Amino acid sequence: MDEINGRAPEPQEKLRIHFARVQEIIQAEEMWERVPERAREFSPANLEGLVKFAYFGGFITMAEACRLLLLDKREIRRLRARWYEEVREQGCWLC
Repeated sequence: MDEINGRAPEPQEKLRIHFARVQEIIQAEEMWERVPERAREFSPANLEGLVKFAYFGGFITMAEACRLLLLDKREIRRLRARWYEEVREQGCWLC
């Protein structure tokens, strides 16, 4: 529940909150400078990019990635498989 107005945040609001949270995690690891400028503003795609970066950087677990992206276990498995393929083909921000 949202303490300010007594209602649960909408999914888009949750994603914005999660974007800020994963940004804090990456900044705490002193790796924010590795995040491309284009990915530093909120969007669902940029949230996924930050979560992927945090996961491959070892800053969060897959369970945390699942929670941050509002996905269930089946969805996160498919996403993780795609992530590994993307990293093999394109590298990642850590490289």
